[in-house]
Amino acid sequence: MKFSNLPIAVKLYSAFGLVVSVLVILGVVFYSFFTSVTEANKWNIHTWQVIDETRGLTESLVNMETGLRGYAIVGDTTMLEPYEKGTDAFRQHLAQARSLTSDNAKQQERLNRLEAQEASWASSFAADLLSRRKAVNANQLTLDALIGGFKQDSGKAQMDAMRATIQEIAGNEASLLTVRAAEVESLQTRTQAALVIGTLMAAVISALLAGWIARLIARPIREAVHLAQNIAKGDLTSTITATSKDESGALLQALSFMQARLVEVVSGIKSSADSIMTAANEVATGNADLSSRTEEQAASLEETASSMEELTSTVRQNADNARQASQLASSASAVTVKGNEVVNRVVATMGNISRSSDKIGEITGIIEGIAFQTNILALNASVEAARAGEQGRGFAVVAGEVRSLAQRASTAAKEIRDLIHASVEEIRGGTAEAGEAGKTMSDVAQAINRVTEIIAEIAAASHEQTRGIEQVSQAVMQMDQVTQQNSALVEEAAAAAQSLDHQGAELGRIVAVFRLATGTLAARPVQTRSSASTAAPAWRALESMSA
Repeated sequence: MKFSNLPIAVKLYSAFGLVVSVLVILGVVFYSFFTSVTEANKWNIHTWQVIDETRGLTESLVNMETGLRGYAIVGDTTMLEPYEKGTDAFRQHLAQARSLTSDNAKQQERLNRLEAQEASWASSFAADLLSRRKAVNANQLTLDALIGGFKQDSGKAQMDAMRATIQEIAGNEASLLTVRAAEVESLQTRTQAALVIGTLMAAVISALLAGWIARLIARPIREAVHLAQNIAKGDLTSTITATSKDESGALLQALSFMQARLVEVVSGIKSSADSIMTAANEVATGNADLSSRTEEQAASLEETASSMEELTSTVRQNADNARQASQLASSASAVTVKGNEVVNRVVATMGNISRSSDKIGEITGIIEGIAFQTNILALNASVEAARAGEQGRGFAVVAGEVRSLAQRASTAAKEIRDLIHASVEEIRGGTAEAGEAGKTMSDVAQAINRVTEIIAEIAAASHEQTRGIEQVSQAVMQMDQVTQQNSALVEEAAAAAQSLDHQGAELGRIVAVFRLATGTLAARPVQTRSSASTAAPAWRALESMSA
């Protein structure tokens, strides 16, 4: 994928990522430099420690020689203290130097040579001088002979050899310091050069990327602004080609589609102006239709008058039948009221019977409960009887409860009998009233039969009346429709005539704002359903690309 087609966010992230990568590389270079300098400083400290040990060795030799000579001259054993301390210090510094230079074979060789030289000096010169001084102290040797021996011994030459070895060790370490200093200086020079070059590269890369990305982003936006300004001015002839597929390219494509749709709309408006002229001719045709419908309305009015005469005679007959039906209906109404009262009494009686039945149900429930408890108490009485004896008093209590329950059961049974008797009486009365109601209903049935006959006659007359009314209704509806159509046509004709002038002038003023390319009207007809459906996939593709 081309870089220009990437989203704007990816472009920015890529640019910043490249700059950050350069900075990271510079950081790695600096870290390497500081690591090398730190390592060199560590070795320099190590070297200075070795040099410090060589200084300690030199001081130890001075102390050893000074103490030995002082004892030889004075003869006091206290003068040997510097010699002894110097010897111990020499061995300590030698061991420390050997430990510090364990990775340097040549230095180890020099230290071994120094140790051998010190041992040779101590075993030959120092031991001989100490022996002769002790002889002087014992008056076995004169002082002049001791001093003369100083002139003939080789102690100074041995001491100079040890100093030369120490100087050789220190000189080697000093040369290492010089080499490391040169390496650090060279590394510093390279690091500074890398810093300058890396900084310049980062600055140049940042500037180039900033300019490139700004051009990739700003150029399409400037083109989009230019296109929008032209559209706002009414110029629809601009041509724009999107060279990228990022957000700015999608914006240009969207504006291009918008301009194309505006061209179609303006072309459609210009085409509609011709249709307005056609509408004016249709108004004239509508006026001709109005005249024809007026004639049809006159014929319908004649048919309506004839139907109204027939309707008049039918209505008279219906009026007579209606009076007879009214009288019979009054009689039937009175009979019905009487029957209604009888029925109400029957209903009330049935309600009493229902309530009595409910009461019987409640009492029956009590009897069932008492029977259940009596059964339990009888069972307890049997148990107590089995345990009779001194505890017979419990049986007496149980027997008393049984008697009490038996009395309640007797009372409930009596109430049930009374209620049943009352229910029988009520039912008898209800039967008599039901017979009376049946007779009344027979009278109602006869009256209703007569009413039915009259209603049949009314129905026949009503049928004829209905036919006449339907004809009248159809004629009236037709007249109403024609009248409404005529009125609507007249109003539409007037409004259309007035609107045509305004619309023609308005369309001319609006369309004059837009400037289309040559041949646009011929190439772009008014959009139909098929063209709209064809343009839809392009918009969906644009939306998906923007997303």
